Amino acid sequence: MASTIKLTRVVSATSRFINQAPLLFTGTNDPAFTIGDWVRGFILAPPFAWRWNRAVIAPFSLSVGAQDYQQNISNFGWLEQAVLIDTSVTPNQAHQLEIALDLGEESTVNQPTKIAARLDDGNGNITFRLTPPPDKTYTLNISYQIAAPIFKHTDDTFSPIPDYLHFLIHQGMLAKSYEYTGDERFSAAMQLFVRQVVAVNGGLDQSQVNIFLADQINSEVNKQSAVQKSQSANQGRFLG
Repeated sequence: MASTIKLTRVVSATSRFINQAPLLFTGTNDPAFTIGDWVRGFILAPPFAWRWNRAVIAPFSLSVGAQDYQQNISNFGWLEQAVLIDTSVTPNQAHQLEIALDLGEESTVNQPTKIAARLDDGNGNITFRLTPPPDKTYTLNISYQIAAPIFKHTDDTFSPIPDYLHFLIHQGMLAKSYEYTGDERFSAAMQLFVRQVVAVNGGLDQSQVNIFLADQINSEVNKQSAVQKSQSANQGRFLG
């Protein structure tokens, strides 16, 4: 699934909705770069997992009692799934692990039930920690979502987002551009963008959808309220 939509094309279309307000200033290419980075980052960030942004690492073996395992993954974004394979039985048994943000040290060995991408040294080395520590040799299979790149050139595309999701890109750029220019339409535009991303992804259960939408929409409503209060205050000072 190709990604051919360039930043310049989206900026050109977006500018028409914000009275041709400049988005590409000479030297920095901002705020277009910053807005584009935010839109792509939002789409690729948790909890949104995509088949076209998924990668796996080669299965590796666990050692008895060892909790931490370092793997070099230069494009690691976030841990999506981990499956423990018990090869000591026939047929082999697979156990899906619970994903955690962090895990403490544990000394009692048993079959691992949780995993966390605990450390990132900034050089692509990711340290995974399991708990409890393995009680025997297992094989671990890991899948992850690739980190969102940033814009470096105006002709960069929104890769890896495929072209068929062009409406997400355009709506996200429009919503953030409304916010940048102080346009009162930004709250409704942002709510539509968030709802579209949730609807297209389809990987969340209903409770996760409800919580995520409520949090995002409340945030936009609060921003809109703050803008309206500021505008009213400015008008009051002007009339006074």
